[in-house]
Amino acid sequence: WIEDQKKQPKSTTNTTCEIWIMGTEEVMNIPVKQSTTVFEVKFVIATKLGKDPGSLTVVMKGGCSWRQQADTEEVARKIYVKGIKSFTRGKHQWPNPIAIIGTGHAGLRQAMFFLKHKERNFVVYDRKAFVGGTSWIDQANATSKLQTELGTYHLQYDEDNPVPKNMSTWPSTAELLEHFKEVAEEYGVMPYAKMCTNVGDMTIKTPTRQEQTAEMTATGRHWFSQTYTLTLEPTDGAGDGRGDNIGLTGEPSFKVDHSAVIMYPGNLTLPKRFDLKGEDSFDGPISYAIMNDFDYNATTGKRIGILGHGAFAVENLRTCLEYSCKKGVVPQTSLTGSGLLFSLSLSCL
Repeated sequence: WIEDQKKQPKSTTNTTCEIWIMGTEEVMNIPVKQSTTVFEVKFVIATKLGKDPGSLTVVMKGGCSWRQQADTEEVARKIYVKGIKSFTRGKHQWPNPIAIIGTGHAGLRQAMFFLKHKERNFVVYDRKAFVGGTSWIDQANATSKLQTELGTYHLQYDEDNPVPKNMSTWPSTAELLEHFKEVAEEYGVMPYAKMCTNVGDMTIKTPTRQEQTAEMTATGRHWFSQTYTLTLEPTDGAGDGRGDNIGLTGEPSFKVDHSAVIMYPGNLTLPKRFDLKGEDSFDGPISYAIMNDFDYNATTGKRIGILGHGAFAVENLRTCLEYSCKKGVVPQTSLTGSGLLFSLSLSCL
């Protein structure tokens, strides 16, 4: 074969292949080499449409007769393709809704992306009674502010959406929660949201080998679908991330099938916990300054010790200063960076 190629190398002359879909008026022209094979063209079409090249058939017309071209042949300058209905990739039809878990910033953005692209077969779940996510509902305190300037952290962040004009440069907790609520309603997310619903468990149902083969043969895809069964638990919407008040409503849990699951359960929710020597004899309040359960009025006029140098440490030092603490101390430790983001203690003297 190598010797044959040396004696008669493949032509590298540029040309064009005119491709028609059999039985339609749809046509596409692609650049090819004189030596481009039928399989190479089938592969290009299949990749564009998410199909299996083996599900396509290429025929050409010579005079008054038709002939199917073999994969190894040089592709004709004008061909007809069987096995597809359009050169435009069709939207996949999911048999069950797509599940989005979480209505914080990321979950709402995902839902807005689906709606923008006319995907409406989805459901958004959240254990809370209103949108906003764990970070802003539970963890931020009343004086918390966004540490990223307006323009990069808002729900309309998209080339086709306007920048919000009713937000300050560094929005507060209350401003952001109101922003999430207004945008979720304005852009039509709420009809797809199922609030006060905790996702307690997920079971993946995989089809049998025979079912997998049958599905891939019928669709021309290289992958098969799975079903994700979610166990949904009603809540009263008032939990704070450490307890979700599951079952307090008296409603039973139930199961729902989904074709895909996208999870945005929130971050910064499990702080690293450890004991400090002398905690049991310390008279002042000691708290992991997360989950918004510390009374900052207790810091007024007091010396404050904060363990940590991450975002929560900076956030709580600023809050203590706003509450007129006498002095804030952030001691150096062997831990640095993100390791301290989850290990914050706040104490008062």
